[in-house]
Amino acid sequence: MKARGWAGWWGWLWRQALRRKKRDLSRATPVAVSEGGDGWNSLGGDFLPLPGRMPFESLRLYRHLRDSVPDLSDAVWTWKRLCQTERRIFVEPQAEGLSREEVLQHLSEFEGRIHGRGGGLAGLLDLFYASLFTFGAAALEVVPGGARGGIHDVVPVDVWTVRFRQEGHDLRPWQVVAGRETALPPDFFFYLGLDRDGTNPYGRSMMAALPGLVRIQQDLLSDMARATRNAGWNKLHVRYHPGDPPEDEESSVYEERVRNHLQKLSEHLKSTAIDQNLITLDNVSVDVLSGNQRNQVFYENHKAVEEQVITGMHMMPVLLGRNYGSTETYGTAQFEVVNRQVQTVNRQVADMLTRIYSLELALAGVDAQVRVSLEGNRTVDVLRSAQANHVETETLLKLLDRGLITEDDAKESLLEKERWG
Repeated sequence: MKARGWAGWWGWLWRQALRRKKRDLSRATPVAVSEGGDGWNSLGGDFLPLPGRMPFESLRLYRHLRDSVPDLSDAVWTWKRLCQTERRIFVEPQAEGLSREEVLQHLSEFEGRIHGRGGGLAGLLDLFYASLFTFGAAALEVVPGGARGGIHDVVPVDVWTVRFRQEGHDLRPWQVVAGRETALPPDFFFYLGLDRDGTNPYGRSMMAALPGLVRIQQDLLSDMARATRNAGWNKLHVRYHPGDPPEDEESSVYEERVRNHLQKLSEHLKSTAIDQNLITLDNVSVDVLSGNQRNQVFYENHKAVEEQVITGMHMMPVLLGRNYGSTETYGTAQFEVVNRQVQTVNRQVADMLTRIYSLELALAGVDAQVRVSLEGNRTVDVLRSAQANHVETETLLKLLDRGLITEDDAKESLLEKERWG
């Protein structure tokens, strides 16, 4: 009996271990960890590095480049305005909740309430996109209001102060300002990294590949300006003929006399006004050297570097005023590619706005589900686009009439087309 008792006890322990193992497997976490973390012993350790272990101070360099280099400034300006497209909110109110119109009215008031001094949601998104295309990342923090008061405000966060630390299998956001570390609330902190590398959360700036190229471009512009100014304007070439020295004059005295005459002549030329003439003895001759303005080699070199800058910012030449093709199709194709890139970014931004709107409704006690969609930019040829949509719709209706698809399939296709443009 005693033996059977011990066996029963060990059997019970074994069954408990199996149950615990099943529970652990059901909530298993990924084995892979973020770059720079070891997955288990990084609690309280160093922050995760930027991609390629670049210093965080490089983010401030990107801002300087954006503000001081015209091509980069134009690219960021163009990208963020291309992404500022029309927002559409799809509402699915619950049975006992507010109506669709009431939910939309509530969200409209919310958009005007947040970031009040900065132009509401439109101004907040302008800052968000500027940060996204400058630093490769953008961040927002939601400030909740009182009980059933919804969101009090949504404020931008300077991404160059944001750090991530791996705690266990979770990435926790922190803010570092003046050496002081502040934990950011994960439930109210929204961070979007552009072109992230694997598990690295920070995102990657388009300007990461450009500092060396921009330095070459600016040096080339400086050299071109100096050379153009030097070769492009007429100049006076003044030659002074001191003559042979007298027999009784020492060589040192002769040299000193010549230097004094040259200095006086130079001072006289510098002080001569445009409408004054030169009066000299016959030991001074004045010739005019004509400028030629032949500096095409500089333009060709700068054009080659400039094209690399445009490519590095993922822009198309036509959007920055350069169009190397002679047909409308060339510019249209470039614009279509840019619109695809805009849609890719805006889908991530729309998902973030959906979460923020849902958080606002939840905190305000509104029982409704919403989804945000950011529309694409209109095509270059509106008529051709409308004709293509007409043909697609007619084809869908013909498939439905012949019974090749169901009515639900047709509706889903139309909804998907409306959702993604």
